[in-house]
Amino acid sequence: FVENRFQDASSDIRFRTWEESKFLSGTINYIFSFYNYRQLLKFLRTKRIDVIHIQGFFSSLSPSILLAIKKVKLKSKIKVIQTLHEFHLICPNSSLFNFTKNEICEKCIGKKYKIKIFFENCDRRGRIHSIIKGLRSFVSNNILSHKDIVDIFITPSNFLREKLIEDGISPTKIKYIINPLSIDFVDMNSPKENKICFVGRLSFEKNIPFLIKAFSKWKKEFPNNYKLLIIGDGSEKNKIYETIRGSEFKYDIEMKPFLEHSKLAQEIIKCRFLSLASICYENSPLTLIEAVALNIIPIAPGIGGMQESINSLLNVGKTYIPDKIDSWIECLNYLIDNYNLEMDKLLKAKNVLPSKLSVQNYYNSLNTIYH
Repeated sequence: FVENRFQDASSDIRFRTWEESKFLSGTINYIFSFYNYRQLLKFLRTKRIDVIHIQGFFSSLSPSILLAIKKVKLKSKIKVIQTLHEFHLICPNSSLFNFTKNEICEKCIGKKYKIKIFFENCDRRGRIHSIIKGLRSFVSNNILSHKDIVDIFITPSNFLREKLIEDGISPTKIKYIINPLSIDFVDMNSPKENKICFVGRLSFEKNIPFLIKAFSKWKKEFPNNYKLLIIGDGSEKNKIYETIRGSEFKYDIEMKPFLEHSKLAQEIIKCRFLSLASICYENSPLTLIEAVALNIIPIAPGIGGMQESINSLLNVGKTYIPDKIDSWIECLNYLIDNYNLEMDKLLKAKNVLPSKLSVQNYYNSLNTIYH
């Protein structure tokens, strides 16, 4: 907290991201930005700060801000909180996924020196980026002692909390607080059509070609009038178009670009199911919660935060074995056969989610940690 919470905008810190620089200087700033370090150190030394709450800073601001905080903590009683939105603290690639081998990777969990990325080439862009990420992680974890600087880590999923504990972080330093979400829950009587949808980034790890192939095999083995709707944009868009064109049910598959939130809701509200297909861990996918708000039953791989969301938070929908078409088909057939039962579960979820996800609850939890 800044001493005067109503200070004017001139007191804000002007950080720079590595993307504002040329390749060489940008690479250095990605690993450690001396500019951001000086800016934050100057700010902290001229203000009376009680609590620092860090959000997503790792790639944009670099670990340099940790050194500024560390120096100030030596002379001031500042409490440092960090909300983790991905896995960078325990994985140099931030995803617990090896994009060269196309598989989940936990080889650095529990290791003091997280150097596997140098040899495994984990980053999707190749070896150079893998080395740069490895150096950034080494600076943060082994030189600056990231885990010691932060007093409390907040995780939006128990899954991430357990991974941090596996890495050696004390459970007393980790608090699970689900992200707040302010959404409108539509009437249970909203009309439905036989549609399955996917909404999200069209990137490799989202595994959309699998979803298309699974849908096509299901249509062939169990003839029906369902359609598949894919909404999003990203690097895999052309590959996904090719996969659709290769399906004998291509006329039952539709792709649309990203839509503004209200238009997106109007587009998918008639769908019966929403399916994710990710082959990597998801921390706390809000898409599943938003689906339930629109009376859409979620389907997702049984790993990471996806499994936790469906089996523990929502208690509606079903998970399947990741990247296994027959498991996806079995899951979908079960949900169709038990649709009314699942909708009863969905109604129960909608009755409890508003309080679980309320901003007030989130504020109260933060306030307890701050004090």
